[in-house]
Amino acid sequence: MSSRLAVSRLARAIVLACAASMVFAGSSLGTAVVHPHVGKLPGFPVIRGVVPVLGSPAQISAHEKLVKDAFASAQGRHSLAPRGTPVPNKQPLAFCTSEFEEELSFFTQDMCYRGGPVLHGPTIHLIFWQGKPGSVQEEAVKPFPEGPGKSAEGPGSYIYTVERYFEDVAGESGATTNVFAVDGQYGEESKEEYLPGEYAVSFAKPVDVTVDPASFPVHLTKGCTDKGEFSEGPCLLDSDIQAEVEEVAGTKEAGLKSIYVVLTPPGVGGCFESESGECAYRQYCAYHGDFGGNGETPLKQTIYADLPYLGNVPGCDSFVHPNEAPTSTQEQKEGIFDHGADAVIDTASHEINEAITDPLGSQCNEEAGKIEGCEPNAWTDAIGQEVADKCLPPETTIAGLNGIYGEPLVEGLGARAYNQVINGDHYWTQREWSNEAGPFEGACVQQVIEARASVSAGAAATVPVKFDGSASGVPGDPATYWVWDFGDGERAGTSSPTISHTYAKPGKYFVILTAYDAFGSSAWTAGLIEVGAAPAPTPPPPAPAPITIRELLTPAHLSAAELASKLGLPRNGTKLSGFGTISLGHAECPPACGVTLKLYATVRTTRHHRTKVKQVLIGLLRMTVANKGTGTLALPLNAAGRILLHKVHLASCKLLATVEGQEGGSWQITRTLTLTSAARSARRRR
Repeated sequence: MSSRLAVSRLARAIVLACAASMVFAGSSLGTAVVHPHVGKLPGFPVIRGVVPVLGSPAQISAHEKLVKDAFASAQGRHSLAPRGTPVPNKQPLAFCTSEFEEELSFFTQDMCYRGGPVLHGPTIHLIFWQGKPGSVQEEAVKPFPEGPGKSAEGPGSYIYTVERYFEDVAGESGATTNVFAVDGQYGEESKEEYLPGEYAVSFAKPVDVTVDPASFPVHLTKGCTDKGEFSEGPCLLDSDIQAEVEEVAGTKEAGLKSIYVVLTPPGVGGCFESESGECAYRQYCAYHGDFGGNGETPLKQTIYADLPYLGNVPGCDSFVHPNEAPTSTQEQKEGIFDHGADAVIDTASHEINEAITDPLGSQCNEEAGKIEGCEPNAWTDAIGQEVADKCLPPETTIAGLNGIYGEPLVEGLGARAYNQVINGDHYWTQREWSNEAGPFEGACVQQVIEARASVSAGAAATVPVKFDGSASGVPGDPATYWVWDFGDGERAGTSSPTISHTYAKPGKYFVILTAYDAFGSSAWTAGLIEVGAAPAPTPPPPAPAPITIRELLTPAHLSAAELASKLGLPRNGTKLSGFGTISLGHAECPPACGVTLKLYATVRTTRHHRTKVKQVLIGLLRMTVANKGTGTLALPLNAAGRILLHKVHLASCKLLATVEGQEGGSWQITRTLTLTSAARSARRRR
């Protein structure tokens, strides 16, 4: 019998395999079909990793409906591609590499492996494409915001803050305390062996930074220039972004060891194509993709991301800016922050996590209907969403900030809130999807925690079994809530790490613990416990020998008066003298095996012509007499009794005697006595 919950990466698959086999029993698998939302779901059909602009409630509702409808359609029309066959990006309903994985992805809506590569320790190359502010063609282009020292690249500037963010991520490579930790669970298939999560994110240091003053291409597009919102200046096409990456990259490392991030300043717009309506600030906030390669020689593509300036852009900027600095005293009073770095850092976290876990699959030759240059995706869900897409609506709520971003690490900071501490610096970035956050489906997390559980040894039916999840969490971020599935149909959630559960029958039970930290991040663990047979019932104690009421009330068949005579207690009205100890008789066992004497004095006090009478305890004696033994009933006066006898000649007293016999019965004897001080009586005689 095991006293420890065995944790296994296969436990999740074991649980879900049973559920999936029931849900999908009898489903038919046919030929591949084109999903009805081709070209409509963000990220398709050409560029992966698009962050949609989520502005008005209507836009949010439309996005939620689109994703929900896509899942509903996918569940009803799913089919499998042959193992290892690249799936063109115009077919967003990608496939896992096995039938079981495919059906599991529809059941859980988790990320599923599609057979493509992932990135291992990529080097980040930052390209700040400044252009030439103030030129005729670029008169609307503004410089990247400066820092307090009026330097474009000094501390507090846009460039400095973005660069520092990537340096911080590199400095905490492999840590579980930020959202990049989720990438460790998304591995790849190598040499026909799947290696799950056996790599850590480790950006090379220092992060390569290029500030490029090259002029921007001039395009007349209906998407960028017809309204002029946020982008009165040049409009960059996706082909321009790729050309800039090629120009700057030069002889630098290419392939899947690098990510080139292009950042453009305020006033620069962008569209996917010149006639496309899919443009920056209206349809998307940013995107990532790849170019190059031929579909037959993997690892030769160039991975890139386009990050426009997003400061104060509704639907792209969360307006939580832990690194912002007001530019004037008036702005400081009004709480105006227009730095822009925090907004693009939030989006950069989205794009880089997705580029790591799903770098390829975007270069299909759609016009020719070929898959040349189209590598298979790595990790997406059943409708093509990547790890960060999963944490936009409807998986999270847009109400407030906690849905997409989780809880701030420190309450009450307002616009300076932060939910990430990376290398000691504060950031506010959206959560990422973790398949490992829950047993039946994953969840959005802002950092990775661990769930650990133990169970008390010797589990048996009908006997409470103690479960303990106190070891869950990570240093500095303990678990604060535990949800237990006991495997017998009962579940319980508690804010205490320990809980007891009673199994009605013996057997093997699959127990699942899901642990949550204070910020909404979760993890799970599971294992089988064996519950033994119920212990034999304890025999009832033997019945006591019957006794009569008379024996209980009057042990040894003595009356109270007879017992008082045996004890030698004084009669009512007896006058006793003494100052320290009062002699009241003697005890003998049996019948008096336990004696308690309490002596009370009646005291009268007059105040404001009103007299009050009260009983004051002036002596107490408790005595236990051994069998066939004797004892003297000498009652010592307490301090109150001695003081009283100093002041008065006579004191009216009441004696309460409780006597216990061997048989368990007891007597109550009361006497009224008069007590006088012996010393005072002697003085009066003289």
